[in-house]
Amino acid sequence: MMILPMLLTPIFLSQTSPIAGRHLVFVNDFTKMKKISLKDWKFDDGPVYNNELEKYVSGPGENAYVTKEGLVIKATNNGGKVMSTRLTSNKSWKYGYFEAEAKVPLGKGTWPAFWMLNERLRNPGNQEKVGWPKCGEIDIMENVGMEPKVYHFSLHCEDYNWMKPKQRTKVVSVEDPVKFHKYGLDWRANEIVFYLDGKEAYRVKKDEDTFNAWPFRGPYYIILNLAIGGNMGGKVDPSIFPAKFIVKSVKVYQ
Repeated sequence: MMILPMLLTPIFLSQTSPIAGRHLVFVNDFTKMKKISLKDWKFDDGPVYNNELEKYVSGPGENAYVTKEGLVIKATNNGGKVMSTRLTSNKSWKYGYFEAEAKVPLGKGTWPAFWMLNERLRNPGNQEKVGWPKCGEIDIMENVGMEPKVYHFSLHCEDYNWMKPKQRTKVVSVEDPVKFHKYGLDWRANEIVFYLDGKEAYRVKKDEDTFNAWPFRGPYYIILNLAIGGNMGGKVDPSIFPAKFIVKSVKVYQ
């Protein structure tokens, strides 16, 4: 989850709709909600990684609330104490099309993300518990304020991650970073395709059938958070606060 030099990738039109033949199985249209549904989301106030500066809250309030614009995940700085929110979906899904419509904050040091982790990381059941990066991570969208017009789409696993010379990642540039955009993921057994505003941004095929190379074969849960600083967020401009990551909706089709 670090920024490495790379070429900006053009967006290609997808020939087939990723929701074709699928049904809407989960939706939170935050613009029509009065509060965050604790039936659907958990406030994850656990450890913070990647040398980030924030501490995550344990419930709704100043740093997480709903308005007519959508779910607001807000990072604040009160006397040097940086607070923000990380929400994880209570449900998890295996394969499908996942989409969030959201608007990222601007300013150096912000690091909003819409991403997924393997259910085996938090609830292995009768399977072996696996840690990161072996569990697998799907970054449907990451953005950093130092490069506001750039979105990152990545897959991390034991054999391919940012700590190694080889990783699966693409960056795509947009003209207007201050508007709402749709970030999508078409996840199938042998292929994962990332979308930006309905257009294909990055395609990865399963060419190695091992868990270390392709752990994307079991249920994953959704994460929405706004990190500040850290390995990828970089140096923080104090004037960014309060920073708001606004999510209009989250949808899952299977």
